[in-house]
Parts: sequence; C-alpha cells; structure tokens
Amino acid sequence: MRRMSVVAVVALSFLSPAALGAELPPLAPVPAFAAPAAATVTAGELRALVEEDWLKDIRPPLNTQSDARGACDGVRNGAYGFHTGQEPNPWWRVDLGEPVRLGRVVVYNRLDYAPGLHNADSLQVSISVDGENWTPLHDNGGAHFGGVSGAPPLELRFGADAPVARHLRLMIPSAAPIFFHLDEVEVYAAGDDTTNLARGKPADQSSMSIWSTAKTGGPAVYPTARHLTRGRALAERLRELGVDTAERLRRLDGAAARLAALSPAAPEEAARALYLDTRWIVRGLVLASPLLDFDRLLFVKRHTQETYPDICLNHMPWVSRPGGDLCVLEPLGDDGAPFSALAEPPADRPDQPVAVLRNLLNGALGPGHVHGMDLWFGGDRVVFGYARARSDAPPEGWLDRTQSYRLRREEEPIHLFELALENGALRQLTFGEWSDLDPTYAPNGDIVFVSERCGTSLQCNEYDKDETSCNLYVMRPDGGNIRRMSVNKDGDYLPHCLDNGMIAYTRWEYHERSWALIQSVWVVRPDGTGADALFKQHFDNPWAVEDARSIPGSNKLVAVAAGHHTLAVGPLIIVNHGLGVNEPRGIGIVSPHLLPPEGGMDGVPVPEGGTDDLGGFYSTPWALSEQAFLAAYSHSDVTTDHNGYGLYYVDVYGNKELLCRDPDISCFVPIPLRPRPYPPVLPDTTDPDIPYATCQVGNIGQGSEELPPGSIRYLRVAEPIGWPYDNEKGGHRYGEDHRYGGPDAAWQNLTNWTPVRILGDVPVNPDGSAQFRVPADTAVYFQLLDENRMELRRMRSFISFQPGEQRGCVGCHETRAGAQVMPDATAVAALRAEPSEMLPPPWGAERPVSFLRDVQPVLDAHCVRCHAGLKPDGGLDLSGGLLSHDAEIPGYGYNRAFHGILTGGHVSVSAARAQDASITPPLAYGARNSRLITALDDDDHRDDVKLSEDERLRLAMWIDANAPYHDRFVDKRPSKPAYDHAMDRELSAALRGIHERRCTPCHAPDEVTRTDWLDLERPEQSRFLTAPLAGAKGNKCGGTVYANRKDPDYSAARKLAEDAALRAWQSPRRDLAALEPPKWARSAGAGE
Repeated sequence: MRRMSVVAVVALSFLSPAALGAELPPLAPVPAFAAPAAATVTAGELRALVEEDWLKDIRPPLNTQSDARGACDGVRNGAYGFHTGQEPNPWWRVDLGEPVRLGRVVVYNRLDYAPGLHNADSLQVSISVDGENWTPLHDNGGAHFGGVSGAPPLELRFGADAPVARHLRLMIPSAAPIFFHLDEVEVYAAGDDTTNLARGKPADQSSMSIWSTAKTGGPAVYPTARHLTRGRALAERLRELGVDTAERLRRLDGAAARLAALSPAAPEEAARALYLDTRWIVRGLVLASPLLDFDRLLFVKRHTQETYPDICLNHMPWVSRPGGDLCVLEPLGDDGAPFSALAEPPADRPDQPVAVLRNLLNGALGPGHVHGMDLWFGGDRVVFGYARARSDAPPEGWLDRTQSYRLRREEEPIHLFELALENGALRQLTFGEWSDLDPTYAPNGDIVFVSERCGTSLQCNEYDKDETSCNLYVMRPDGGNIRRMSVNKDGDYLPHCLDNGMIAYTRWEYHERSWALIQSVWVVRPDGTGADALFKQHFDNPWAVEDARSIPGSNKLVAVAAGHHTLAVGPLIIVNHGLGVNEPRGIGIVSPHLLPPEGGMDGVPVPEGGTDDLGGFYSTPWALSEQAFLAAYSHSDVTTDHNGYGLYYVDVYGNKELLCRDPDISCFVPIPLRPRPYPPVLPDTTDPDIPYATCQVGNIGQGSEELPPGSIRYLRVAEPIGWPYDNEKGGHRYGEDHRYGGPDAAWQNLTNWTPVRILGDVPVNPDGSAQFRVPADTAVYFQLLDENRMELRRMRSFISFQPGEQRGCVGCHETRAGAQVMPDATAVAALRAEPSEMLPPPWGAERPVSFLRDVQPVLDAHCVRCHAGLKPDGGLDLSGGLLSHDAEIPGYGYNRAFHGILTGGHVSVSAARAQDASITPPLAYGARNSRLITALDDDDHRDDVKLSEDERLRLAMWIDANAPYHDRFVDKRPSKPAYDHAMDRELSAALRGIHERRCTPCHAPDEVTRTDWLDLERPEQSRFLTAPLAGAKGNKCGGTVYANRKDPDYSAARKLAEDAALRAWQSPRRDLAALEPPKWARSAGAGE
C-alpha cells in the first residue's frame, strides 16, 4: 500500500455507510480439479449460424442517415427513434421526395428517459423546397409536449395558406451541448389526413451518439459480385502457396454464370440463394488458409459487460451476468486441415458433427464469469480471472453505478486461477478484498495482471459513486511475492506479453488535461522497470488503443481502436509504432468503414483494402500474421450486447468468416491451443532493498531547442497523488467541479485533479546533465526550471520507477525512434559525481502544497493592505477568508484570494478540463507567464512589495504546480461531519440582523455581512467587528457604529464570531484542516 502520511483525508458529511443487511451465504470451496464437459456442433447448427451472419453483413451501415430513419419508420412506442450526440444546435430532417402542400405535422416526444423529457421543449421547425434555403415554420418556445401517452404530441395544423415544402427540419436551438432524440415525426399533406408522407423517406441528422442504431429500410442488396471477385483473388493467393483451388474456382465460375443470368425482376429469394451459395464457396477458400494449422481453439464464453461501459469500469465482479466458461473448439476436419470441417458443412446431413466444444471448468467454480485469460507458451496451462457469484442471476443493483459501494462489500472480488489442461488440476492464485484480473504470462513464468490493490479511487463521477482504478502487478508462478509494477492514478489495463518479452498494456492518464484523449499503448519490462509510451501518447484519435498484441514475425501489433466511455471494442487495427510514437499513420485500419464507438478515427486503411463491415465492433484480436487474425466481432450497434460477439477469422483482403458463435452468450479471446515460441526472458533488474530509483539525464535541453542554451538550471520532481479508496470508506474525492458544472464551473474547471507534492528541485550542470534519486513506487512528473527555479516547460504526464531501477534519458520528450545515444559517462558531468540532493520547497517535501497554509501567508504579509475590503485595489481581493463552493457536498470550498486569482486569470495554468493530448511546448504555463508574479516588478508594486526568497518561491512553486488549492481529500462517509461557517445560514442571518440595525445608513446589509471576513485565528479581529468599532486598529467606518466593546450588538456579533471560529477548528473543513489550530482553540479541544 502507498504511504498515507504524505496526504490527509478530511472527513466531511456526504452519505452514511450503507448497511450490509443480512449475512450473505459463503461461496463453495474451490475444488482441486475441474472435469470438462463436451458437446458436438452439428452441420445444421453451424450452417444456420453462418448464413444468419452473412445476412447481417449486408444490413444498412450505422450512420446519421440510418439512425435518423428511426423517426420516420412508422413506429410510435415512446422510445427514441434517433439519437444525436451532445452538441450545440442538434437537428433532424426528412426529405419528402417532392414539394407538397402541408396539412399537418405531428411530433412524438421520447418518453422512456426522464432526464431528457424536456430536451425538445424549445424545438424549432423549418421547411425548405431545395434543402438549402430554410424558412422558419414553428418555434415551440419552451412548451413541453408529449407523445404516445401522457401529454399530447406536438401537432401543427395549417389552413388555406398552408406552406409548400419538400424538406422538414427540426432543431433544438442551444449554445450549450444537448442531446436530441424523438420518437416519431409524421407529415400529412393538405386534404389527406391518413397518409404519413414522412414514413420510409430518407432522413438525416446532425450527429450520432453511442445510442445511435441503424434502422432497416428498402429491399436487401446482395453483394454477390464483390464476393466472386474476392474469392478469385483469394484462390490465386492460395494457389501460390500450394493449395489446390481448382474445384472452388470451377464453382465460382458457375456462380458467376448464374449471376449474369439473374433477371433484375427475379424474386429476392433467388438473389438471396445465389449470395449464400457464393459465400459458401468463398468460405471454403478462406478456411483453407495455411495459417489455420492448429486443431484446437481456446476461448472464453462470457456475457458481454452491460454495466456502464468505460475503459476504467471493466474490473468489478458484477459487470457481466454470471455465465460462460473457458472453452475449446475442436474442428473435426482432416489431418492437416482441421478447419475444413467448418468450411462447408453438408446441407443434406444436418446432424453430422463438425466440431466438438469443450467447457473446461464445467461449473467447478460455481456461478460466475471468466474475466481475462492467457495461455502458457508451452500450451499446457491457462491462467484466468474468475468472478465467483452466488447465483446465476446478477446481483440486485448491478446496472446502477451508485450501488458500487454496497456491491463491493457484498460481492466476492475477481481472483486469479490456473488450470492445467492435461489433467484439469485447478488452483487459486490470488485472494483478499481486491479484484485481480486480465492476467498474462511473462516468459519466466511470472504472471502479470491488473489489480485494484493500489487502493485508488477513480477521478471520474465520484461525487455519488465509489469506483476503483487499477494498476499492474506481478507475482511468482505460485501466486507469491506480489509486487506493484505501475503507479498510475488513472489506470493501466489489458496487459499482454509481447514476442520481445516486454509487457504491452493500455494506459489511461489525465494529468493537467482532460480525460478523453490519452488511452495509449505503453510497454514495461516484466520486472516493472523501463515503463514508457510505445504508441499514441500525443495525438487525439482514436481516443483509445486497446488489447494490443504482437503479430508473429513482425514488430507490429494488432489492436482495436476504442473510445473512452466504451468497452475495448471498435475497428480492428494494425499498429506500426516504428513510424513514431505519435504518428497517426502508424495505424493501419483493417476495418476501414467502422468507427470507434466514441471519438474520431485517424490512420490509413491497410493497402489490401480491409473488410467491408458497415457496422459492428471487433474485440480481443489475436494475430496469425500481418494479414490474418482471429477476433471477436459483433454485428450489433450496441457495444454491450450480452450475446452479440462471436469468433471470426479475418484478413486484410476483406474476408471475415464465423468460426464459433453461441446464440445465448458472447465469445471472446480466441487463442490457438498449441505451443508457441517463448519470448526472451528479460532479467530482473530491481533491488527490493533499495527504496529509490536513480535517474540520469544526459542533456536536459535535448528536445527543448526553443529555450536559450543554458537557460535550464533546475529540474523539478513532483508527485500527483491519486485519490484514495478503501473498502470501509469507499472512494475519496478531490476535484472541485464535481458535476461538470455548478457554481463557478467555468473557472473551477481550471483546478487540478489531485494534490501535488513537490519532492524538490535538482541542479542541472552546465552541460545539461543531471543525476538524482526518486522514491520507488511513486508517480512523478518533471519540470524544467530557470535560474530562479521557475518553470520553463512542464511534463503533463507522469511515470513511476521500481526499487533499485536505473533509468536514463537524453533529454525532454525523447522517443524510442528519435532518442540519441546516451553520452559516455566520462563526458557527462552528472555521471562523474554522486546523485544530487534535491532542493525542497519552502514548506518541505513531505507534504502536498496547500494554498491556505503555504501561499496565503505571503498574501497576508504583503498584499491585503491594498487588496481587501469593500473596494480592493484593481477589484482583486487577496484576503484569506473562506468561501463556500458547493452546497451539496461540504468541503468543496476555497478562500477569497484563490477565487480572485483564478477568476481574474492572474495565474497561467493548464485547464484540467481541456481535451488536449498534445506535447506541452516550452513557456506554455507557469509563474513566468503569471500576472501574480510579473506584477511584482511593475511600477505599482516594485517599491512597495519586497518578497523574501522564501516568499517568492512559495508563490512561484504553487503556480508551477498548476495552482492547486487543497492538499487533501474528501471523506464522503465521515464519522464526524465538518463545520463550514461559510455555509452556516443561521450565522449569516444573525449577523445580517445586527447589520440591518447598525450599518444601513452607509451599507446594504448583505454588503457587510460576509462570513469570509471572519478571522478564524483571531475572531475578535474579524473585519465586521473591527471596521465599525471606535478606536480599533482596523476601524474603517467614518462614523462611530460601536462606541466600545460593551455595545450589545458588538458583543453579540463577537460571540457569534468566536463560537463559529471554535466550531470551525473543532470540526475543520478540508482546507482549514491543513492549518494548526491556534492555542486558544486547542485548549478547547480542537485538533484532537
């Protein structure tokens, strides 16, 4: 576990712990052996599945037109007929085919989603004759309308002056992004109140969403000619490889003759039969591939994840319905061509067995599901994750993310198991309260896996949810000596051992930028050293590259292009990282007509053309070569279709043939069940007795040539601290903008995701070299600094190191493709000496920076004499009084100075909500660009404000840490709620009553009733007490309000201030907890 001494968690009121209720029944013991069960697959079963699959291939593609068709298909049921993305001014339109005089337009609202019932209240309807020039027809002006039930639909009727139109457009006018979805739109001509002219007509919409679906319409079009052409080309390639294709070519010629003779007026059944016959011929050629030279296929049956699909939410044990198994498909083909039995099963012998399907676990672990699997290189054992369940039904609340805290305390975590394939010996490898999943074998027999043992909470949507992040871990073959491999507050997922012995995985990160765009491929040695980005670290699309595996005999990888709020599914791609870690052309798209379920798609289609898929998603690919793959694929427009995925052979020439599908459950992770070459064993270079890593930089200016030579004088090392999670308290929270909106959302979106601990600044030698030590198992990022220890460039990413790791680099943002060779040690100044000691921040290196504790004292000493009160200079109030930010969750407050600095743009920071994957250029952010620093040397401040070096560093280092406010987290389930005087309405009301009596001659009561004027350390010095008190040092009022301290109103106001201050110290809110209570408060029990 990470040390918890560096950051505190403050307890503030949110929710009481969920009651666990009655004790749940224990799970059955794990048996020592599993007895597999076998079943046959018949020719008739397979033929039916294959032909159904081919017919799905020719369905309409999912695009804006096919989704929009759902609102003019004649179906009125209250569900959404179409669904745009969340965007400004979304629209939907229909083409009636010819101009008509309108008699009536009826719009049926979507009724099945309460939060969206009022999205279309401000609907605007326009018409056009040519589809380009539009005339407004109706503005609904915010009035709600219904649909098939409840409130009536929106109905527009036209009289004698009815307009003429061919095109009808509906739009929601909104500058803010909004979803647009309706049930049905009907259009009737004048004089005909029965014929819906819109039904079945072409429609379109402004965008798609993850809820968009393709709607069918019109007669099927069978692409028989395309498959004939593809079959002939495939036959020629196979012939060159020594495969006899003469009989298949003869049959292709016969099918071509039938196609040429087929009349356009022939019934659809004839075209359909010819299409299917042709596909069977080509399938025989596809499955004759010499690459299908194995006789058993290992795979996983599992219901597709149906909980909230997300890169970071696939590891809870309840994400899928219980069911499935580790399975083996054994085709019953001839020796040397086992898959020939699946090529063209006899139609006249439907009961003939063509394959055997074995369930390896066969219920040995009870209800549950397999969650990740890998085959040992020798082909004789399997390691897998298994989520054991108490019944065959998913637990109550499994689809509701707000139930995750309760479910984590009730459901058994996912554990790792190993199964010997020869005798069924079964053993459990991991235990405990955390889920372990998605294992992969390392070449030395160790097992690398994903785990939530890191005890880190997600940064996303945690305000009313409790979800964990995952990192990589490694253990010995027997499950012992579990070690952490990565420290990533955001998450590392889907590790796979590459053919070079490295471990590839998908790394999600968002540090000083937003969450969507950096889900890239990283690699790490099996001992956890050498972690580095391999591909897609700094370009936008696709948002995620996942499930990356080696391609045999190649340095390239096969993977899928996915989104963020999606499963690891999408277009099938080949990754050529040799072109550069940030080169989009390194993506070869095998399925060029598909898009990821979220986000855009860069890359280039494979030269051979790729598949014709017009919809659906690929998952869990396995490469047979650079041209051919095994993969799971679903035709569904919904990524979470629980039984949608089957197993396929796919190649870059456009062939895709079903190998296995179960109508009741999905199939994933196809792996040929046979030995495969062992990757090299990379030696373990860690030393568990050394608690640090040694870092060496050859020339820190390398890659930052925009900076003047010699300007980089220091290198800062800082830690972004992950949000804690524990199973007693659930997830802890840091972020301010907890609902992507709310009070001051525009500027709150600038704040950090995490507290920041500055470990220190490393001196850089004149030759640009540096050597220093970093604590092991600690996420760190670096900043280049000038001679004043102010930022020149920052790293908006982070990395961690293993105990005893030695890590060297040449300069800033080097890549494997472009890095120069590290200079000889004798030529580098830093390498001729011992590692440098870091210069700590003024507040020390052991704790994160707190604005209230570490920065506000500088402002109090030098700034508040001008920048405070009712009329602060320049409108900037730099006083330290506490404000409230969020009425729903106490602890999300800040102080007056921080509010003024951030809202006034007086610091240059990276916006935490900025969707940005770019490399940070020099001088983009930081103290050097911040008005709070540059103002110290202007004419208004140069002579009056003299900061010590300690004070200057406090301001500059805080800004260069991206100006965080809090140094700790929010406990959403505290044993003792915090007191927030800024939210105390009774306190404000009592003070306001006094001010109404005494201050109204000069001030409006609200003007001077400011709880941020309460001085918590010296409540008697609160501004609302000293300003009106005659003779007081802080007296600001021209006349006498309180003649002396015996004034009853003064006494009452002081009593209110003292009581509130004591409560604040006794039950401090998050920011105040960073301060030591004053002596008088400690004597009353504060700080205990």
